[in-house]
Amino acid sequence: MDEAFLSGLRDLLQEQCRVPELPRGWRCTSAMLAAHGFAYGGDFFVADRRLSDDGRDRLEMVLVDVCGKGATALPDAVQLAGALRGLLTAVPEAQVLAATNTYLLRLPSDESIATAVQVSVDLSSGRYTVRSAGHPPVLRWTGTDCELALDNARGTALGVVEDPELDISEGILLPGDALVFYTDGVVERPDSDIDTGISWLLYAARRALTTAPVADLPARILEQVARGDDDRAVLVLTRE
Repeated sequence: MDEAFLSGLRDLLQEQCRVPELPRGWRCTSAMLAAHGFAYGGDFFVADRRLSDDGRDRLEMVLVDVCGKGATALPDAVQLAGALRGLLTAVPEAQVLAATNTYLLRLPSDESIATAVQVSVDLSSGRYTVRSAGHPPVLRWTGTDCELALDNARGTALGVVEDPELDISEGILLPGDALVFYTDGVVERPDSDIDTGISWLLYAARRALTTAPVADLPARILEQVARGDDDRAVLVLTRE
């Protein structure tokens, strides 16, 4: 693909990956790394802040890993990011991933597949819901106990079956707590399984969180992950 075309797509995708201004006490940070040999990747997130029907201030955010890697995944990522931004504003939160699945199934390509994790947060109370579609499990950091643990399982990828299984977990983020999201490129290695990679991430993240602010975690994790055959992304939502 033409370099100028790819650069334009990258800029468009980065424009989509913006978190709206959050109220005092909330912070979102992220870091991304494209596959080896590429300046562009297919991992992205979209976010929207809005008032719910009952007047609550809510943040909706979805982290996505499209099928493919590097420059080959970029056009699909841009297309899906635009569709997801529209769905976040037009569809009830509980239906966003199902609607995304329907959208992918209707695309002509057989490779229109993605994993995704969605978080919906009440920014007043800290109550959250996480929905996972084939994505690596979210991690939860509990500030009072300095404890990092798995928050949910994986579910089924989008664009594969009509009715994908979505893993759902709920909880409350208190001041000092955080949710850690990441794509499978962070934890998958050619010489080991994904469970081994998740165990490594838990260890590396705990060590990083004891020596630096939670908001610095995405960059500190990706510093320890060599560029490989898949794109990588880490995103942290923190209640400070």
